[in-house]
Amino acid sequence: MERRPTPMSTNARLARLAALGCVGLLAAACGKGPNLHPTVTLEFPHTAPAAPRLVTQNIAPAWTSGHGLAVDGARLLVVDRDNGDLVAMDRATLEVTGRVAVGGRPEQVVVGPDGVALVTVRRTGEVVQVDAGLAVTGRVTLGGEAYGIALGVDGGTAYVTLPQTGELVVLDAASLEELDRVATGDLPRGVAVSPDGWALVVHQNGPARRLPLMASGQLADAPDELVGLRLGNPTDFLSGERLGSLHQGRALAAAIDVERGGALIAHVQAAPGDELSFEMSVRGGIAPDGSPVSAGGGGYGASGGSGAAFDVPVRPIEVSVTGVASSTSSSVLEARHPVQDPLTSEPMTHLVDQPSDIQCSPTLSVALMTGYGTDNVLVLNTAAADPMASPLAIITVGRGPRAVAFSPDGEQAYVLNDHDLTVSVVDLAPLFDMPEAAPTATSDEVIFPNGGFADRMPAESTAGTYFTRPIRLEARASANYGTDPLPAAVRRGARVFTFARNARMSHAGQFACNSCHFEGTEDKLTWFITNGPRQTPALAGRLIDTAPYNWNGTKDDLQGNMVQTVERMGGEGLTAAELADLEQYLLYGLEAPPNPNVAADGQLDAQQLLGRDLFNREDTGCVACHRGAAFTDGFSHDVGTVSDAERRVRELEEAMGVAPEAELGRFNTPTLRGLFYTAPYLHDGSAPTLRDVLDRTGDTMGHTSHLSDAEKDALVAYLKTL
Repeated sequence: MERRPTPMSTNARLARLAALGCVGLLAAACGKGPNLHPTVTLEFPHTAPAAPRLVTQNIAPAWTSGHGLAVDGARLLVVDRDNGDLVAMDRATLEVTGRVAVGGRPEQVVVGPDGVALVTVRRTGEVVQVDAGLAVTGRVTLGGEAYGIALGVDGGTAYVTLPQTGELVVLDAASLEELDRVATGDLPRGVAVSPDGWALVVHQNGPARRLPLMASGQLADAPDELVGLRLGNPTDFLSGERLGSLHQGRALAAAIDVERGGALIAHVQAAPGDELSFEMSVRGGIAPDGSPVSAGGGGYGASGGSGAAFDVPVRPIEVSVTGVASSTSSSVLEARHPVQDPLTSEPMTHLVDQPSDIQCSPTLSVALMTGYGTDNVLVLNTAAADPMASPLAIITVGRGPRAVAFSPDGEQAYVLNDHDLTVSVVDLAPLFDMPEAAPTATSDEVIFPNGGFADRMPAESTAGTYFTRPIRLEARASANYGTDPLPAAVRRGARVFTFARNARMSHAGQFACNSCHFEGTEDKLTWFITNGPRQTPALAGRLIDTAPYNWNGTKDDLQGNMVQTVERMGGEGLTAAELADLEQYLLYGLEAPPNPNVAADGQLDAQQLLGRDLFNREDTGCVACHRGAAFTDGFSHDVGTVSDAERRVRELEEAMGVAPEAELGRFNTPTLRGLFYTAPYLHDGSAPTLRDVLDRTGDTMGHTSHLSDAEKDALVAYLKTL
């Protein structure tokens, strides 16, 4: 029988909230006090979320998914990414009680049932074993970039993702012996292990993969399964206009539903627009036949579009969560009006940007998802048919929250704040006693199976559902786990790069640089802006001495290019100090991923050496434009890659008397640094691989059409080492 938290009397509830120091909640309950929950006129239809309930069983230990911090008895183990340490903190006082160096840029930690911790280290591609006394007892180099980690339910087997080589490695957790290694897809990040016998690997820019496991914990000799991320959030299903233009990505973390054995994947959905929205941006909303058209696809512009039957601003980038059922990849997607934030009156899910972690409570049907770009945590109800339809709370924490963990009783949450180098503790008791509310949902709600909206099913009955009102919480206390080693300007620049709720950066604080450029990389999307279709360029390790900037090469200085980008994002304009700090971060704070194509000693193999010779040969002409240490000549060239859409828009511009920003078809020579991680290629992302680039531009970008297949492969092999 399903249980829910026992109701409390009003006086008892107020006393409990007052004891916890929940000023905003207390004011809302009393109807007076600080104006944290102002009365507003509703500007869009909204609904009430389903209330959480107590967990009836916990079948998934915390170590079945890795995070930036972990609870270990009376202490926390915190990954200090900036200083390369694993730090122990007292859970009660948040006092640092010890630290141990583990290596450059550690990412995640898990603590097994024996109290031994395993830490992934990105810069060296290692997994480091640390005992209960904070002594390093083992270390294994896996190659590439060790990122995500999880243990099997019994704690005996470890699973590690290597993003740059696209692999999952299986280790014996005690001996660190490698048991298996399998390719999973491009850029695997988080990993979670279900008690039902499978490991779920999520990929930054693609579907997840579910791999069956044997009873021993090793990978089974059985077919694995691709798990697609959901196509649309609840509000998108009220009007199908946007669904065809949505792209899912930035899947960095997954966690196991402790009660049902399924999983939740935190990610984003983006609407970068299409050729129609691109042409409409010039025509002013007029279709090719002369009729007015609604840009339901959502182009990349200042307003973000509308495109729905209700007055809720549609954002180009929104957080999302995909539910993966225990025995099948399908999950329920719900069509529902948004839940309104009690403080700002915005849809609650719009308050969170750049999801970085997700974790499920051991005792209550809630999941916490950290918003790295918004300094908050979104609370979702995992007992709801679609958790994205039932956001329960927003928790304000420190700057740049990167990871979250629960106390064993679920009464507290701990959040690692990357930009502050702090850990915050949050009292979650109010979630166990949420106020009851009548639902305001519309009567035309429908449920859609995962994968689309064509097959409609009747609405699920809400009989017996306990609805509630969303609440606001704040961290009770925070404490530093380390000293910031970055120069002050670089740290401030990281903040400008990341923080999304900055109206000077984007319209209405919708997104920030890091929303598309995760850690200075790219979202692999082509955005249709007024200049044409433009692929998101990678930044990390690619900007020093590579002026001019942007695909058209119209800005000679980096700050000038940033000003233009902010204008395109609809921002009010960064201050001079913000621009200076952001420039420092872009140049010196972003770190390119480790290159798996370069040997540890830096020596090239025979194929790469042949490719280097071909690159420098006069008959190929590569160095004519890609010259010097920066591999660019600083000029624009026409290499025959302009698209038909750009030609049509140029004709429209000429007919309307619009002055073009750059000559049609001429694009800035891009640097070749970091080519191994910057696919797809060309200004519009139309070349999936470097081989595609060579085949498409064989006689327009240098001369490679005369090369044999083996020579082209060798040239590509060399280019990937740069």
